[in-house]
Amino acid sequence: MINTIDIIDFGKSGNTNDWVIVNDDVMGGLSQSTAVAYENYVLFSGTTSLKNNGGFASYRSPYGNFNLKDLTAVEIKFKSTGRRFSFQLDAYRSWWYPNYKHQFSNNSDQWTTVQLPLGNFKEYKVGEQTGKKISQSQLENILRLGIILLDKEEGPFELQIDYIKFI
Repeated sequence: MINTIDIIDFGKSGNTNDWVIVNDDVMGGLSQSTAVAYENYVLFSGTTSLKNNGGFASYRSPYGNFNLKDLTAVEIKFKSTGRRFSFQLDAYRSWWYPNYKHQFSNNSDQWTTVQLPLGNFKEYKVGEQTGKKISQSQLENILRLGIILLDKEEGPFELQIDYIKFI
């Protein structure tokens, strides 16, 4: 079954109740994060730690089958504390297979809207960039979406997300 995506609304009446936190503790790290829904946005916040080879925190959709090949970009309306977040597309369930990311950030208390062209998503394997970009065939078979903080910095973070829209 192909899941259709138009907009992901992160407010209390939105469609993200089944999104989950995945932190580096799955491999022994010590980063911590939470996601709390408010009326019109979700607050994804916590602290990243580089101890025990850690350093990431993420907020991810459930697995599905998303066909993004006829779309051109992902639009995100957000506020953050200036750290470099990435929007992530997973085409595989196994963590050691490649995934695809596009960074975004701001350092403002104002809502910001960015558009991330799907053709510019870079391929990563075990956290390292491979030099490749996502292909059209991979865009047809996305299994999971997510926001990840993987900037190799320790410390607190906050990201408020109003919506994610596919255009």
